[in-house]
Amino acid sequence: MTLPQYTKKDILILAVTMPLVVVLINALLFGTRYFIDRSVFWGSSLVVLTVMSFCWIGFTWIAVTVRNRFPPGSDSFRRLAITVLFIGLIQALVMTLFFKGYSQFNLFGYEFNEARYYWTLGIGFLLNILITMLHEGFDRFEQWKTTLTETEKLKTAYAQSQLMGLKSQVNPHFLFNSLNSLSSLINEDSEKAEKFLDELTKVYRYLLRSPDDKLVPLDTELQFIDSYYYLLKARYGERVNLKVNLDAGCRVKYVSPFLLQTVFEYSINNNALQKDKPLNFLITQDNNCRLVIQNNLQQKQTSVGVSTEGLRNLVEKYKLLCCDEAVQIAREDDSFTIRVPLLTETDCKRS
Repeated sequence: MTLPQYTKKDILILAVTMPLVVVLINALLFGTRYFIDRSVFWGSSLVVLTVMSFCWIGFTWIAVTVRNRFPPGSDSFRRLAITVLFIGLIQALVMTLFFKGYSQFNLFGYEFNEARYYWTLGIGFLLNILITMLHEGFDRFEQWKTTLTETEKLKTAYAQSQLMGLKSQVNPHFLFNSLNSLSSLINEDSEKAEKFLDELTKVYRYLLRSPDDKLVPLDTELQFIDSYYYLLKARYGERVNLKVNLDAGCRVKYVSPFLLQTVFEYSINNNALQKDKPLNFLITQDNNCRLVIQNNLQQKQTSVGVSTEGLRNLVEKYKLLCCDEAVQIAREDDSFTIRVPLLTETDCKRS
């Protein structure tokens, strides 16, 4: 059985506050006699410690249940008020059982004292508020540390993504192939050469954009992939094709920069490109307005190790961006599909 846990510091808070609670309750029950009579001190301390330890588990369960019903940030005051109220009522019942029970069974020679009883209820309620605030403070601090850690992971993921994009575009092979294609076009068709140079410039301009752009509109990413596809088309001709079928409502949502280029690069490196069997890319959306990038599979005959670092980085990045949805990668016999959540302006500001 797993005990309820409000914070990772529950045991520490219990260890610090429980001795104080035990001594305080017994002092209010017996007065100075509690400290003088050893049998009362040890006997009643054991009874109160046992009962309050079980109560602590119950109080923690109440706090966790209320927190789950009212997540932090939704209505903190209402959540804390309900927690204090419920725990306070149970605490008052337990204190009543101590005073009435000790008196009823004449435990340790105790006689009921009404004034001490009401003092105990009042002090117990104040302790309830104090301990609840202490728990809440530790919980908020843990949430802050978790958010800080996730933010740092997200920054690292973005940095790795941008570095990989830079490496893939600036590597000598890509640059050599681009310049080689440009050289051929200059001799064959100066207008096409000019167009190719224009698209190449757009690719590098997008690549070298500010690192602060952690999310971009999908329409902006599509403009980039259109230029990138133009360069691929100039190199591979009819061996690679692209079709885009997206609703206007999806185009205004946000994605991670270089998302499409990451998928294109992986698929091109992983598949054989032939005139009679071209690599066909389809960019569309599903019924949940998730971005769907799909291409046919035609494995290369020669086994070449293709890095999956870009895809792993993409999955990790969206884990940090989206709490509820993740990137879905599906490989079937004849197709490779990636589904990516489309984000809103709220996600963009949060990141």
